[in-house]
Amino acid sequence: MQGENNEILEFIGDQVLGYYATKIISENYGSLNSDCEYNFRVRENRFNELKKEFVNNEKLAKIIEEWDITKYLIVGKSDYANEIDRQTKVKADLLEAIIGAIAVSAKWDSVVVENSVRKILSISDKLSAIIETEYRQTQFNMENAINTLKELAEHGGCTPPEYDYGTPEQLGYDEDGNPHWACTCRIVNKKTGIIRQVWANSKKAAKKAAAYLVLCEHYELQNEYGVNSKCSLWQYKDGKLMPDFLIEK
Repeated sequence: MQGENNEILEFIGDQVLGYYATKIISENYGSLNSDCEYNFRVRENRFNELKKEFVNNEKLAKIIEEWDITKYLIVGKSDYANEIDRQTKVKADLLEAIIGAIAVSAKWDSVVVENSVRKILSISDKLSAIIETEYRQTQFNMENAINTLKELAEHGGCTPPEYDYGTPEQLGYDEDGNPHWACTCRIVNKKTGIIRQVWANSKKAAKKAAAYLVLCEHYELQNEYGVNSKCSLWQYKDGKLMPDFLIEK
């Protein structure tokens, strides 16, 4: 594709990159719940940081360097003398122009454009690794959640956890005769108070699950036993930890 310069294509490519990077990240790590509330696996303040992992001048310039195509960039004599083609911003602009050219040439075919962005940025392959290595600040699971939360409090990360229980005498039994237990866990960290209540078929399971969800909220991490939500009321059933409104009654 030929033209007087790449500025318009750079602008188009910049917008395309921003849109599809946001779309791909959202589809992989976000969802609407039954109340039409949008939830993201890492909290809202991390979304822009995650996007910048893929769309920033250094990353875009590195792709151009790997392709080794700056020698085909046409610049003025003074720019050539100043080695402008070696500048990070110029390389990033070149990649944006290429993506803009793809979008225009494909007549804005969304499948073609999105697949091009995925391929060029290698975004699908890298998303899981970024979430796991850079956003999971500590390791905990359902089995060690109670002790982990206790240690967090002992190190000053939050107030000592408080646990309140609802018993089968109060809550009854399910259709199979299994007891209903509920555990409510509360802490206050440096930012806010966190409270989660979990229903389960045993007191121990309810306590583990409640402590686990409080830790997930404290560290702004995903729930590995089910969907993600800021819901306060949950059920632990058949190895799944789900918001109460998503459990089949």
